[in-house]
Amino acid sequence: MSQRIEEKADRRSSLKNVKWVSHYLGVSRNTIHQWVLEGHIPYINLGVNGGRRIIRFDPEMIEAWLIERRYAPVRGKEGKEPVKDEIKPNDQEME
Repeated sequence: MSQRIEEKADRRSSLKNVKWVSHYLGVSRNTIHQWVLEGHIPYINLGVNGGRRIIRFDPEMIEAWLIERRYAPVRGKEGKEPVKDEIKPNDQEME
């Protein structure tokens, strides 16, 4: 086999199913299916078999998706989270 065909075969064999992704993310399979339906999580549609859609997940894409969603609060100089200014109505809006 050529190197290119072997790379494609390795990539396909590394694809994960819903059960793996739900375990990896710590959410239910139903949540994964809902995220797929809503387009929130990257997946690969392999087609339909017997009326059921076959979907798989690339672990690298899932990891990149997680990185995009990371949130780290910005801390002030004293190591505390900054206090957000209270929203005050504009004087013109009051008239």
